[in-house]
Amino acid sequence: MSQASRTPGPAQPVGRPASGDPLLSRGEIETLCAKAARGAGMTWGLAEEAGFAAGWLSARGIDGPHALIAHLSWAQGLPWQDICPRVARGNWTARGGGVLCPVALGATLCDFCELPDATLGDHGLTVGPVSHPAILLPFLAAMAQRLGHPIDVSWPGGGVAIAPCGGIAGALTGLVALDRAQLILNPGDEAPDAAPPGLRRECSRETLDRLDALALKIAVPSSETSRADAGAGHGDND
Repeated sequence: MSQASRTPGPAQPVGRPASGDPLLSRGEIETLCAKAARGAGMTWGLAEEAGFAAGWLSARGIDGPHALIAHLSWAQGLPWQDICPRVARGNWTARGGGVLCPVALGATLCDFCELPDATLGDHGLTVGPVSHPAILLPFLAAMAQRLGHPIDVSWPGGGVAIAPCGGIAGALTGLVALDRAQLILNPGDEAPDAAPPGLRRECSRETLDRLDALALKIAVPSSETSRADAGAGHGDND
């Protein structure tokens, strides 16, 4: 890929909240984020994937919880089927014609990555636009592991390379800053080294409060009203 730097940078936080905010373990982040995703209307299966993604990012110094709550806040109330991917060789788009959910996209890419519709091919696979595309990184690392080679990701103005081991090189700060972007995935040929994952990461109080508010929606007493309030009010289908 032309736009991804091939030299891994130092392991340093990207989008890290201010010092003094609560420290959470990866397990605590994954549990809270999964509950929040479920409270926002995801199925439990995808909510667990969302929690995994937030924890994976946090372990690598990226503010995964903040990216996830920003995506969930944008997606709440949207018809779920509209932000899931329509699978077509060479170009995956949202079923509703708008912006894709990175969790649904990532899970589907992992499921389809060895099938013809997900082949990266000579011209790559175009996906999106994708909401908060940094959330896609853990799924691309898993995809790279299954395919046995790095994956290069480009967007207008930048690019990163992702190794099967989870190493990332390139314009990572630029990717984290994107609210949405169309991405092009290509086979990579040079694998970045993986930085050692951290044990505990800061989570801003504001992000924590917003995640807690969504997570509480799955704890309300079961009734027609509470079920309607605990998500987007759509079916529990992937």
